[in-house]
Amino acid sequence: MSSLNLCLASQSLMMSRTIKQFLFTLHLGLSLLLLVHAQDDQSEFMSIDCGLQKVTYTETTTKIRYISDASFIDTGESKSVLNKFRDDYQQPYWSLRSFPEGTRNCYNINVTSGIKYLIRASFVYGNYDGQEKVPEFELHLGANLWESIRFENASVAEAHKELIHVPLRSYIHVCLVNTGSGVPFISAIELRPLINASYPTQVGSLALEMRFDTGRVPTDLEGYRYPFDVHDRFWNAYDRDDWTQLSTSQTIDSGSSNDYQPPPIVMRTAATPRRANASLDFFWLPADDKASYYVYMHFAEVENLRANQSRLQYITRNGQVFYELFAPDYLYTNTIFSRAALSGGQYNFSIRKAENSTLPPILNAIEIYTLKEFLELETNQEDIDAINIIKSTYKIKKNWQGDPCAPQAYLWEGVKCSYPQNESPRIISLDLSSSGLTGEIAPSISNLTVIQTLDLSNNNLTGPIPDFLSQLPDLNVINLEKNKLTGSVPGALIERRKNGFLSLSLCANPNLSGNVSCKKKRNFVIPVVASVAGISILLLSVATLCWGIKRKRQPGANPIIAPVEATKRQFTYSEILQITNNLKRILGKGGFGTVYHGCIDKTQVAVKMLSPSSVQGLQQFHAEVNLLMRVHHINLTSLVGYCNEENHIGLVYEYMENGNLQAYLSDSTPVVLTWEGRLQIATDAAQGLEYLHYCCSPPMIHRDVKSTNILLNEYFQAKLSDFGLSRNFPVEDGTHILTGVAGTPGYLAPEYNMSNRLNEKSDVYSFGVVLLEIIVGRPAFINTHERIHISKWVGLLLPKGDIYSIVDPRLERRFNVSSVWKAVELAMACVSKNPINRPSMSQVLVELKECLATELARTKQSGNHTEIGNSIEMMSQNSIAMLRPSVR
Repeated sequence: MSSLNLCLASQSLMMSRTIKQFLFTLHLGLSLLLLVHAQDDQSEFMSIDCGLQKVTYTETTTKIRYISDASFIDTGESKSVLNKFRDDYQQPYWSLRSFPEGTRNCYNINVTSGIKYLIRASFVYGNYDGQEKVPEFELHLGANLWESIRFENASVAEAHKELIHVPLRSYIHVCLVNTGSGVPFISAIELRPLINASYPTQVGSLALEMRFDTGRVPTDLEGYRYPFDVHDRFWNAYDRDDWTQLSTSQTIDSGSSNDYQPPPIVMRTAATPRRANASLDFFWLPADDKASYYVYMHFAEVENLRANQSRLQYITRNGQVFYELFAPDYLYTNTIFSRAALSGGQYNFSIRKAENSTLPPILNAIEIYTLKEFLELETNQEDIDAINIIKSTYKIKKNWQGDPCAPQAYLWEGVKCSYPQNESPRIISLDLSSSGLTGEIAPSISNLTVIQTLDLSNNNLTGPIPDFLSQLPDLNVINLEKNKLTGSVPGALIERRKNGFLSLSLCANPNLSGNVSCKKKRNFVIPVVASVAGISILLLSVATLCWGIKRKRQPGANPIIAPVEATKRQFTYSEILQITNNLKRILGKGGFGTVYHGCIDKTQVAVKMLSPSSVQGLQQFHAEVNLLMRVHHINLTSLVGYCNEENHIGLVYEYMENGNLQAYLSDSTPVVLTWEGRLQIATDAAQGLEYLHYCCSPPMIHRDVKSTNILLNEYFQAKLSDFGLSRNFPVEDGTHILTGVAGTPGYLAPEYNMSNRLNEKSDVYSFGVVLLEIIVGRPAFINTHERIHISKWVGLLLPKGDIYSIVDPRLERRFNVSSVWKAVELAMACVSKNPINRPSMSQVLVELKECLATELARTKQSGNHTEIGNSIEMMSQNSIAMLRPSVR
């Protein structure tokens, strides 16, 4: 057998040559075509040349436009690599920024929250300091460690760290941390947006371990990036003596049909063993036995096989089947990946030919990522906004870099924080004494709503004492001594001081008037809001919170095939009869027709046949076909084909073995979904809606989101269905469209029901109703003594503060209370009467993932991840997904 050792040492060697490899001579014809197109694709790129003076330029080989880092950071020193290194590297790596002062120095980069990014930090030493001594330091993303930066030696001191990450906020902090082993530096920071459906994880982010173009011909170009790769990933060659290469001059479709979009030039070549009966074997040696990994293998058949030829292959891991038999599609990219993180320390993979295959296996490219679970919560957003305005107002030059409160080791000077369990840290104390402050007391201090202590003494502050200080409920210590304040002391502050709730120090403000004595003869008892011991306990709780619990696999679970078919087939009615065994088994009936069970080549399908008399059903049929023929997503039901023959009109879908969600929310079912399972279903459905709203062109509105239109496959993975009422929503036409009211009572947004005004927030309302059903275990209209809408019913119970009176009692209190509260608040926000107050589906998805992470942490801590009895665990641990080509 041929063997590929993908060990970390080998990857390090490859990466040490990366930039040199990318200084290739572009193929003129292909490059010109790619560059003309690619230049239009850079609008979402963020390419920062660190240490560059305030100029911009276009890199000559990639045509990527780079900007200076001056507007992203206010510390550090601009440096340049020695001239002798310039020939070896592209221009972005000629300059760098070093940080000889301060422990933590951070870049503040604006992003779009909820968008998946590839974030790359690059480091090229180039003996910039003339010391020929490489440093070691840490790279942080926000409050969390991303990577430790180490180099082999000064001659090959180069590193590139990639992270696939979805920011939860509108900015990220990329921080360099001095660990006492040399001066940190950085050469470039690059952000590239990805398709949100790509590189899915249950929780956490992905750090690149290795990425190989396994089919590269040894004499060919040594490396690819942009413009060959629209996402500017680095693809390194990996060649083996016992491998040979297959290639094609035909175009490989890897963009329109595959969310990962590996470069067509990479997919045009494939590795195959030299010996016909050998397998392709590869393994890697983890540096950390506790690490978890995600693997993505890209396949495309590059040979046009004859009728008597076949290439059937399967994949094993540690001798066990990882993915069952499949045949790579000709000129189309298939991506096979693990839906759950792989762990266990053994990573021996083999791609083997089937016994009846005439050709050996192939592999075009492979990517391996380490799971990164960023557990440290960032400071409350309102507090961050307030403290940053204070920093800007007073031009503070302290160590105010990155997050104010997290991690605690790098707390901002003069700032103290509280750390409530499972919540973001809050700023409770601000000491800016003797800081050279001028001007008036900053109004933004009023936005530090839980502050307890404020010390602005010994500065040159002028103007009056603002009234807002008396309106901060927790503020019990104010020190404004030795300033130049004027006017009268607010009466409310004097009153709080008299009552013993406030320590107010105002001495040495000669122009200040009021009934406050400067004599320090009274001792005021200040209420202690939180003891040191209490804070310590909270810190320990936060430290033990685990966001990345892997869901256990159900016995007998099989790999998942992502619903992305190469074509949508048209069936004759006689074929429909054969598929359904003469319409023998009815799955359900609706207003426009009947749904039957069927089989195609031993694969179960659902066939919806339209009633001949249904005119509206015919319109919905055409709408649904038009939508499903051009979109695909793992959380949308997949269209297998259709029938359009005289009076016989029907749609053929993938079969959803576990029916619809509503059936599992009824008291009549013996199966009780766990809270974790419910959150996973809600998250799946939200991902499908987010795809319709933001990833389709033009955007789509579902118009009929309800629990019966959320279907569950055999693994209880949720998928949106019934797109007959869906409508295009061209964003350039305004914020809403006018259309006749359609949908289901109880799920219709008020503004749509009353005025026919429709936009994506109409779907958000409907989803909010579904989320309430998931939480409560009751239908949209609850039959009590009167028929009441579920949102009103929950709204009546909320003021009581008893979450157990709201949640489905069948859950038997087996849930994290904070997770449920957050879900309830999210659902109620979704059903706000004013659509402006409703979150977007991207925001909904982020919140749901946080709810799920909190619940996963509870199940791990309780040691009872798999529920007992009739409860169902939602996802299998080792399930595998495969993307097949389809029209987007």
